[in-house]
Amino acid sequence: MIADSPFKLQSLAEYPAVMTKEMVAKALGIAAHNIPPLSRAGLIKPLGRPDRYCVKHYSRDTLARNLADPSWLDKAMAAFHRHWRIKNARKRAKQAGNQPAKEPPASESVSRS
Repeated sequence: MIADSPFKLQSLAEYPAVMTKEMVAKALGIAAHNIPPLSRAGLIKPLGRPDRYCVKHYSRDTLARNLADPSWLDKAMAAFHRHWRIKNARKRAKQAGNQPAKEPPASESVSRS
């Protein structure tokens, strides 16, 4: 970032060089459950090659570069919105499928005498 820039980003100096998902979330100002969608979108990459259910660690320096890039922030927000839009659509579809079908109006029987 340019030294004379009027914008000041949150300093990541307080964080260690290797950050967990919770630390990354705190640095971004978001909830920790929003980090996996960023990772799936390829916007942040864990260090090494962690298995699926392992704790992921991220680089502080890479995160600092990303935070300084407005186009990365735009992509990150788009990834969040896409994730929640899809998740909410699935939830609505599931709820619509579980509701009992409306019964057609009962036709009045005509009795012949």
